[in-house]
Amino acid sequence: MIPAKFDWQLNQNVLSDEQKDIATKLGISPLIISILFSRGYKNIDDIKSFLTPQIENLRDPYLMHDMQKACDRIKKAIENNEKITVYGDYDADGITSTSVMYETLVNLGANVTYFIPNRFKDGYGPNPQKYEAIINDGTSLIVTVDNGISGNKSVELANNMNCDVIITDHHKIPDDIPEAYAIVHA
Repeated sequence: MIPAKFDWQLNQNVLSDEQKDIATKLGISPLIISILFSRGYKNIDDIKSFLTPQIENLRDPYLMHDMQKACDRIKKAIENNEKITVYGDYDADGITSTSVMYETLVNLGANVTYFIPNRFKDGYGPNPQKYEAIINDGTSLIVTVDNGISGNKSVELANNMNCDVIITDHHKIPDDIPEAYAIVHA
């Protein structure tokens, strides 16, 4: 393990009496309370709700743009045993979302593989050369996770090679979005 370069210290004087009180009542580190306050969770009920989420409080995912279309296409690919490639990203949320999407598709019985680019060799986001190689290897559906919203050239290439692309991303939407089969953006 790489040793830490810094020994972070929380300045207890920065915390308000209210924050210290909430930390004590909930038995939570004052640092966590400070972070939650900075994220807009300013009272004990909001903090409890955030830290102990309930399924009934989740929003309907089908309210997201193209969600039904994306699910229907993935279902069709699974039923037809099409090869699906999850195209991830090399950062923490990219690797996590790649794992979640891959495991979900495996559990649904999909013929699925994944690709996580090397930031030094493949660059950031969809790489047209990698798309071409993935499609030439038999993929007919690419599902991006944590990338793709700016991947116009890669999506155009995929479309020209008769491969559908479903983009799932959370980055800023550019003025010129790709002509993907579906775009699910959070």
